[in-house]
Amino acid sequence: MNKDLKKPLIMDGAMGTELMRRGIELPLPLWSSMSNIDQFDQVMNIHKDYIEAGSDILTTNTFRTTPRTFIKAGYSQNESEIISEQCCNMAIEAAKHAVKKENTLIAGSVAPLEDCYEPLHFPGKEIAKKEFQLIIDRIIRKGVDILLFETMGNYEEIESVLQVSNHVDIQRWLSIVLKNKNSILDGTELQKVVELANKNKIDMVLINCTPVNIILEALDIFLGYRKGKWGVYPNAGENMPTKDGEFVSKLDDESFCKAIQGYITLGASVVGSCCGSTPNTVRKISNMIKKL
Repeated sequence: MNKDLKKPLIMDGAMGTELMRRGIELPLPLWSSMSNIDQFDQVMNIHKDYIEAGSDILTTNTFRTTPRTFIKAGYSQNESEIISEQCCNMAIEAAKHAVKKENTLIAGSVAPLEDCYEPLHFPGKEIAKKEFQLIIDRIIRKGVDILLFETMGNYEEIESVLQVSNHVDIQRWLSIVLKNKNSILDGTELQKVVELANKNKIDMVLINCTPVNIILEALDIFLGYRKGKWGVYPNAGENMPTKDGEFVSKLDDESFCKAIQGYITLGASVVGSCCGSTPNTVRKISNMIKKL
């Protein structure tokens, strides 16, 4: 083992694509949100499987648990408020029920308000701040260890969620999705986004939902400006996924782990996997880290 290499924390893997792999249908736009109620045991068991595989951090299945999503699905405003809060609460309960070890952290997931691969659909900062405030308040009220703003690809949306969360007294992590090695999905320069995170004293800046090769190419710029801890949890695919999380071509676990090892060598404090990954992916990462 290289004693100079600090071992990183391991995040869990995919929830939505893992539910699908286990035979559960996730129709859009609700995606995995209703599974927190309809398939509570399955969500909890997936969390348990990730812990058993070696995850130090569980991400709550709160990705689409917003009133906006339920209104899109045809619910009334009042119904959307009620059901989205139930889904959010049950998602956090599922993670808490799965945790057995005191050192397992729970990250409350806060996702883009619209489709994460359509950053230009961002509804505007005024609306976003109001909606993000509601989401954050719900998650904080239920109790998590980390607020994880993930799969963020629009600069104004990132500004909005950081502004309304400056008051929280738990760690804030920001995870961005890349268009290429130079920019996030909306075309904003990576340097500008990292500097915004630094200015807002974000505890951890990560890159997720992006192929391993693009992340590796982007790290020269990313690490040139990041002042603080950083991490990665790439997609398991060789390209970007479809809207339902599927891939035309996936990396095998060995190739994926080799890429993760490269990030660790560069100093990543947190590593994990996103769409298309499974508990076995996490197990391979965990076993690889044990040998470092």
